[in-house]
Amino acid sequence: MAAVVQAATGLGFALVLGPAVFALLEPESAIVAITVLGLALNGLVLFAERRRPHVVWPEVGPILAAALPGAVCGVFVLRALPKSTLQIAVGVAVLAATALRVRARARETEPTPGDPRARLALGFGSGTLTTSAGVNGPPIALWLAHRGLLPADMRDSLSAAFFGLGIIGGAVLAPVLAAAGADIDWTALAVGLGCVLAGHAVGRRAFAHLDGDRYEPLVLGLVTAAAIASIVAGLA
Repeated sequence: MAAVVQAATGLGFALVLGPAVFALLEPESAIVAITVLGLALNGLVLFAERRRPHVVWPEVGPILAAALPGAVCGVFVLRALPKSTLQIAVGVAVLAATALRVRARARETEPTPGDPRARLALGFGSGTLTTSAGVNGPPIALWLAHRGLLPADMRDSLSAAFFGLGIIGGAVLAPVLAAAGADIDWTALAVGLGCVLAGHAVGRRAFAHLDGDRYEPLVLGLVTAAAIASIVAGLA
């Protein structure tokens, strides 16, 4: 389901999968699973659809550049906070981001050039979320939506951003997790990769038939449901 949602919209993999993974696994193992599976899915969107991706690099490039130091900070957050706190924090952050975007849609104006400093701050925050909570999509999606990107451009730009963040997150987390002796269930990870392949195939076709007017409301509804699930899991 998570792979179908992201392949169809460009967003939602970690938001749908994250609460369940954090509920079943320790934080370190959950982050590894989300990072590896997300990297595979976004690679499929960018490189396995026999087309040239429409990535808006002036938006994505600065975000990725600032994400590296943020990812390093995220490791300290991951090691410092208990599992329940991370779950609740993820849910609250996602709900807040969704509320902001709903408000922005109601007051929609013409896209502005955007402050370069905002892109850097967004990249740093997304990098921190990548290695601490595994949920980095809402801030980037809100920024790109506000910039007025078309659904196809937004889907590919999100995939490129998440692919880059996955590489950064993996590089930063690898030595930390090795030193911590994180117990990774490789069999479950292999099964997850198979599900990603199937989900991408379904989601790709769904995107081709997705009405542009329904694109963002669908994403916002899924984001809200995932956020509530994360908060409930943390409180439980």
